[in-house]
Amino acid sequence: MNKLIAFAYNLEEFQLSGGPSWAANGSILSSDLFEIQATATPGQTPTSEQFRLMLQALLADRFHLQIHQVSKQVPAYNLLVNKGGPTLKETAGGETAMDQNRVNRVGWRIIATNVTIQDAIGLLSLYAHRPILDKTGLTRHYDFKVKWLLDPTIADAADSDLPSLPVALQEQLGLKLESTTAPSNDTIVIDHAEKAFRELTGARLRQLQPSAGSNEESKSSDTFSASSYAKPDRNA
Repeated sequence: MNKLIAFAYNLEEFQLSGGPSWAANGSILSSDLFEIQATATPGQTPTSEQFRLMLQALLADRFHLQIHQVSKQVPAYNLLVNKGGPTLKETAGGETAMDQNRVNRVGWRIIATNVTIQDAIGLLSLYAHRPILDKTGLTRHYDFKVKWLLDPTIADAADSDLPSLPVALQEQLGLKLESTTAPSNDTIVIDHAEKAFRELTGARLRQLQPSAGSNEESKSSDTFSASSYAKPDRNA
């Protein structure tokens, strides 16, 4: 459920705290899984913001979700120049771009052209799952490539020679991540949530989660009107 909450409020999961253990994002064996089906009013195409608002309403209605917003220090990284200096190349020009693609089944690659360090940080922080603060002092535009192992815990990761993201930045770009904390004004505490949805227990999930519950595959379908929806109060 935490993934749903993070998406609904446009947050990273490190900006969430509290809540029941079943809502946390873990492995398929340790997390409770849910399937949600919903359709917008015919003839309407909700914007991303309207879709997030509708999901907020669904979470409040079906999971009885109650949250409040706080300012707090969150785990973060400082991005520093590694000993020996950066190995990024100053750009040869061209259109600013950051292309991404998968490396085999377990890795990821970014190919950047004519970008600033701030541009790169905006994308890298999504994969670091923490805010990244620029402490490099690098102010020009750069071209670079970097590839790394997405998740060392997944199947086939042990057979890969790809490094973790921090190691990849050191070895391939001459940059390093240093753990720190940073203030965040958009952090949500989960005060209350209930398993109001029945869990999805299809054959494959029953095999992996034998105690998940009913043998019936459960789905919920609703229709929402994007045009008539009002933003809910986070402090409700």
